[in-house]
Amino acid sequence: MARKLSKIKRLRSYFKKNWQKAAYSLLGMIVGLLLTKACNAIWPDTPVVVKEHTDTVNVIHSMAPLQVDSDSIIRKQIEHQLMNIELLNKYEEQITGKREAAKANACKIVVGNPYPNSRGYSTQSASSYCFVELDTNGPFLDITYDFFRDDYIDLVNTLCVKIFRKNNEDGRDYVVLDVNYEPQKVKNGLLVRMVNDFLSGEYTIEAGFILKENRQDKYPEFYRQTFAFKK
Repeated sequence: MARKLSKIKRLRSYFKKNWQKAAYSLLGMIVGLLLTKACNAIWPDTPVVVKEHTDTVNVIHSMAPLQVDSDSIIRKQIEHQLMNIELLNKYEEQITGKREAAKANACKIVVGNPYPNSRGYSTQSASSYCFVELDTNGPFLDITYDFFRDDYIDLVNTLCVKIFRKNNEDGRDYVVLDVNYEPQKVKNGLLVRMVNDFLSGEYTIEAGFILKENRQDKYPEFYRQTFAFKK
């Protein structure tokens, strides 16, 4: 009997000295279980469906359903994510619409030689008539003409794009493209579009126009802006 009482006293003494360690261990186990549950709710095992390519934006179109036992904080986080998904989907629709509009409004190529009397051309700056911008990012090479006055467009006979590629061996420039386009009025200026599938190398692009009054000249004035382009 004395031995049992001695063991009970020793156990009581042990628990008095180590009750804090036991409490911390129990608390750690409870926190661990709660964190595991929260992580499973935020990052479910079911994979998220993602549409990978949309105009340089990764657009998420659907997600795994909410867990029934998710708490209010997790639900708010998921709702916020779904709201962002909706905004990104709307952005994708806008980008697609702009692409289709640009495709429909791109200027048409002039078939044949619109300058049969020409033996060459002389060059002038186009800066007095318009601002010319070159965009080589993406699958298309786009050239935009923004004329300072709408009636200036009526003076233009054709838009002209001439592309030269530099030969590193002899240092000379060789003609890659020489095309005329019909000026077509659109809200955001005149657009000339072509596929950006050029071979690697250094290019010079001359983008401009020839006026109607010079179309019968032997050396019509080519009002242009020059760009350097490296592929």
